[in-house]
Amino acid sequence: MGHLLEYVGSKGGVVFFDVVASGPAVRALRSVGLSKPGAARVLAQGRLRRSDEVLAPNACADAGDRLALTLATAPEALSASRVDGLGGGGGRIPRIVYRDRFVCAVDKPAGILVHGDGTGVPTLSDLVAAWARFEGITTRVQALQRLDVETTGVTLFSLTEEFQPAFDELVAGHDMGKRYLAVVAAGFPKGERVIDSPIGRDRHDARRMRVSEGGKRAVTRVRKLGEENGRSLVLACLETGRRHQIRVHLASMGFPIAGDTLYRGPRSRDGLMLHALEESFVHPVTGAEVLVRSEWPQRFESRFSRAEFGAKVHDGGVHIER
Repeated sequence: MGHLLEYVGSKGGVVFFDVVASGPAVRALRSVGLSKPGAARVLAQGRLRRSDEVLAPNACADAGDRLALTLATAPEALSASRVDGLGGGGGRIPRIVYRDRFVCAVDKPAGILVHGDGTGVPTLSDLVAAWARFEGITTRVQALQRLDVETTGVTLFSLTEEFQPAFDELVAGHDMGKRYLAVVAAGFPKGERVIDSPIGRDRHDARRMRVSEGGKRAVTRVRKLGEENGRSLVLACLETGRRHQIRVHLASMGFPIAGDTLYRGPRSRDGLMLHALEESFVHPVTGAEVLVRSEWPQRFESRFSRAEFGAKVHDGGVHIER
């Protein structure tokens, strides 16, 4: 569906669009990523206006109109005591590496769940919700991606209920570039390697995934960046997004990630040596080209410093499908 609306900007909890092609208001909203129920809900609640006119559910939007969409306000998901319990004074405020009105990206630390597991342990979602509340963001915050507990790096969060479906579709599809750094045993082959091996569940261990002919297609492109002190640093680019994909694919080559006890990787005093370095995508609402990049992981510095290896990430042209 082509965009019938062009993003203009936002102010507070209101987002503005210019109508570039006439059509039903519900179709116009659908064209910028709202789900069908979401678009219907916006119109039924009177949250789409044209000047001082509230657009009815059956209204049309005319080319040249400027529309104002009022975002839904989310109920506070965290009590004040729970926010305080997250350790705001203890340096646990998440590091935000990108933010606009619709989405933010967090540089996830190791050792924290993205989503709750029923135990009540604070999660990255809790920390981001607390940050949003502190920043005066009153719309719903929702994780768009799920990194493993010990994996670090870029993690996207939706900041609006209305446009979350557009980002869910983006993340689930193949239009994002995702680059990871990983440390494996020395001797990883030079050049680019394309691992095109389906991944399925391990029937003998529910925690694990494995390369399986009956699994789902999974493609990872890998390039060696360097070798130091018995370890290789590799750059992995995901073309699909299966669970444990990089971990399984590298292990299937005989190079499990350092610190990956689940897939029998070499020992590491710094934990799992896997980091989501950057993501690139076309913004589903604004149409802008977005590149989100985290900091070079500190735990990699002892062998692979940013000063020596940072520039190599963009040398050699590992291809990212877009």
